Amino acid sequence: MIQDDREKIFGKIRSGLRGYQKFTFDRSSKSPLKTTLAKNFGTQFEKFKKELAILGGEAVVLNGHSSISQFLLSHIQGSAFIYDETESQFEAVISKIKKSREVKFSSDFENNYDKREVAIFDAAISTCATCSAETGTIVIENQMRLPAALATKLFIIAEPGDLIPSLDELFTDEFRNFKGSNLFLITGPSRTADIEKELVTGVHGPKEVYVIFFQP
Repeated sequence: MIQDDREKIFGKIRSGLRGYQKFTFDRSSKSPLKTTLAKNFGTQFEKFKKELAILGGEAVVLNGHSSISQFLLSHIQGSAFIYDETESQFEAVISKIKKSREVKFSSDFENNYDKREVAIFDAAISTCATCSAETGTIVIENQMRLPAALATKLFIIAEPGDLIPSLDELFTDEFRNFKGSNLFLITGPSRTADIEKELVTGVHGPKEVYVIFFQP
């Protein structure tokens, strides 16, 4: 009896699957929650800076590689993990960091690295895929996600063109061809609360988040 009932159920499922319809997603659609921002860097940066500050992070605009190096060195006291893409894009900045701080790069680790190997760094330095002004969110696209999550301090070096009004543009209007499927969205420093409602930072991600927008 049980066998007969199960076959009836599977039969209905198979019948339903044979008559499926394919739906397409219109990437030009817009979110009803989208905030309208002027499409210029100044306006979007002020919004991003404000939102990130509310979350406990900091965003700055710096001119020249030397200014970025000085900012990083003033905030990093211990060792730093640096993504290879960051060194290739900002070689002049990273060369100064290497001279006075202990650093490791993503290429220094094997694909099957132990997470304890990348949990020892005071800081992680990375570029980003984009940043959302509306929410203060950073989107990074690195295959090694753990270093950015486990470091006490996360530093993102971005360019003005990396800033978009909202996450709506990321997934619809200006859909990007990402290198892979491993997108890491960071909205401020990590925060959590225990059963006694005591707020603790840095449990599930970086304790401090800094975004540096580079202007030559």
